Formats: sequence, structure tokens, C-alpha cells
Amino acid sequence: MLERTIVAKVIATAKSLGWFAVKIHGNAYQMAGLPDVLCIKGGRAVWMEAKVPGNEPSPIQVRRMKELAAAGCPCAVVFSDKDARKFLEECV
Repeated sequence: MLERTIVAKVIATAKSLGWFAVKIHGNAYQMAGLPDVLCIKGGRAVWMEAKVPGNEPSPIQVRRMKELAAAGCPCAVVFSDKDARKFLEECV
């Protein structure tokens, strides 16, 4: 399965649970390493980095997720829409 397919399923799952969900498209003007998906619900922001099973986040992605978590935004690496659902349900 391609990462973009996982991202699409993660976003669909988040929306089905009532979250605002958006894919973060990296570019030259954006901070490197931001997770793939930003979700917001009830004033709470959470981030998810989608990965194909067997792949791991890069060092800059790990660092950025630690920074976001330190700022109060939970982050998770997800490998499927089921992982995303579990994470989002824990964040409510």
C-alpha cells in the first residue's frame, strides 16, 4: 500500500469521527519534518505521521513530533486507518 493511500484513509477516518483533518503538504516554505496529517476537534490539535508498515519516521520527523508533543499536541505514527482511529479515540 502507498503512503498516500494510508493518508487518505486516515483523513477519512478522522472526518468520520468529527475531526477537522487536513494533509500537510511539505514545500520549501514550510518547516521540515511536520507530520502528514493535522486533526482538530474541540480546540485540540493532534498530529499523525502516516507510514507504510515497515517504514519509520526520519530523524527530523521524530524531532518535530517531540517538539509538537512538548507544546501540548499529541503525535502518533500510524500505519493504518485502524491505528488512526485508536489514536484519535484516545485523544478525545
